Amino acid sequence: MKGFGEKHQPPKKKSNDNNQKNSDEKIINTALKLHSSGNFLEAKKYYESFINQGLKDERIFSNYGILLKDLGKLQEAELFTQKAIKLNPNFAMAYYNLGSILKARRKLKGAEISIRKAITLNPNFAIAYSNLGNILKDLGKLQEAELSHLKAIELNPNLALAHLNLGYLLIELGKLKEAEISTRKAIELNPNTPRVNETLGLILLEKKEYDLSLKYFSKSAALLNHREEKESNKKRFSIISKAKIEHDIEQFEYLASKSDDDKKFIDLVKQYKKIASEINWPSDSSLINLNNQHQYLLKDSYNRLLNVVKAPRLKEGAVNDSLDTKKITNDYFNHEFGLTYIDNFLSKKALNSLRNFLYESTIWFDVKKDGYLGTYLIDGLANPLIFQIADELRKKFPKIFKSYSINQIWAYKYDSRAKNKDSSLKGINVHADFAAINVNFWVTPKEANLNPKSGGLIVYDVEAPEDWDFNTYNNNEKKIREELKKSKGKTKVIKYNENRAVVFNSNLFHETDSYEFKEGYKNRRINVTILFGRREGSRKGI
Repeated sequence: MKGFGEKHQPPKKKSNDNNQKNSDEKIINTALKLHSSGNFLEAKKYYESFINQGLKDERIFSNYGILLKDLGKLQEAELFTQKAIKLNPNFAMAYYNLGSILKARRKLKGAEISIRKAITLNPNFAIAYSNLGNILKDLGKLQEAELSHLKAIELNPNLALAHLNLGYLLIELGKLKEAEISTRKAIELNPNTPRVNETLGLILLEKKEYDLSLKYFSKSAALLNHREEKESNKKRFSIISKAKIEHDIEQFEYLASKSDDDKKFIDLVKQYKKIASEINWPSDSSLINLNNQHQYLLKDSYNRLLNVVKAPRLKEGAVNDSLDTKKITNDYFNHEFGLTYIDNFLSKKALNSLRNFLYESTIWFDVKKDGYLGTYLIDGLANPLIFQIADELRKKFPKIFKSYSINQIWAYKYDSRAKNKDSSLKGINVHADFAAINVNFWVTPKEANLNPKSGGLIVYDVEAPEDWDFNTYNNNEKKIREELKKSKGKTKVIKYNENRAVVFNSNLFHETDSYEFKEGYKNRRINVTILFGRREGSRKGI
């Protein structure tokens, strides 16, 4: 738990009233205990009670700040953590927490300064060294990041998180052998952490050990699904939107029509509709926290693996055998930066199998502020068929994909009501991906698309500058728009089509085109993205 673990060393001050002091300390200890056990909302009440009484303790302000961070209130979190530092300028944990908050706000240089201050105050602060390593990685200082993680491990060889963070960094550095060793050490120390199993799965993907990789992705998904009840306040099980709950209702209705266990899903539909009617939604896409009552009612169903169908490897192949691979390859390299698209991408059997998996599997856990939903390998997206598709791409197009390993795979599902121009629902904003090659393909039937001239992908002939860090070219829309305007690059609009794949240089900025799809569960626009390799320098003139 961030914010805990450092011995309290308050500034020297005179004691006024022992009884009052004992009462204050009781509130403090109760708040810290609730927070450390994952009971965020109850801890929040105690923190606020303490603060509203005009009481001052750096531990409360610091930990209240990190709690606000976990609730997504980053600006408030920063202010309260700054107050903790003013109360006690020598409180290392407050600087550590501030660094974590600034990192979440993408103020990376400020985050680095704050974490380094924490280390200056506490030179044996192992977790701070590891967090510093993560910040340095985001700043593109990979060698320094590695040294920082190694220092954390030197200080605390049993710190599983440091081994995990090092393993993740070593993937970026292409040191797969070392990455696997470090990650397996993290698993040895803490085998029941979803992220550590996901990271080993990614490493094994890089090594093309697909069956073994699937084992660890499956374990990560199972661990996420079987959290103890005290963990129910975690974001995954508490953050919701009107668009998300309406999607889940539609999916349960669909599953009720397909499943032998129809009563289970019919009952879930009734429950979800009742809860949806009780919530005062700010908008269709606004992210809110479920209250304690609703969390309790949904603790066994919301964002759980209630239904997952199989998507096995196909003996006859998944990628369409009739593709003109030579023409597709030439088209890709004829583009200044690398771009083409492939129609009839998957075989009919592969398309139907994958589509069925995406319709019926309750894996759509990532709730986005623009209303669309995401699923990733760690959530349950990992399956033999999707790995087969990725592997066959490399075999059929060796000049494009070279020896690139699979970097990451995800899928996004969109809300059909986005056709309303005034709606808060929309697709993915302009960004670039941290990879070498991006493959984006669509699986929703073409009949669902109400406007054949749109609904696809916009790709700009502008690469993310090499000196931009990951957060900048993935999240800073204002800066990206300025770069696009300055560069005066051409725009390529690839229209939506069922079973169409877009293959392009991941350094290129891109975004979802406007779309108009029919309402109804099976008509929701779904795209699958596979990333290959690591980010490269400019590829102009390939």
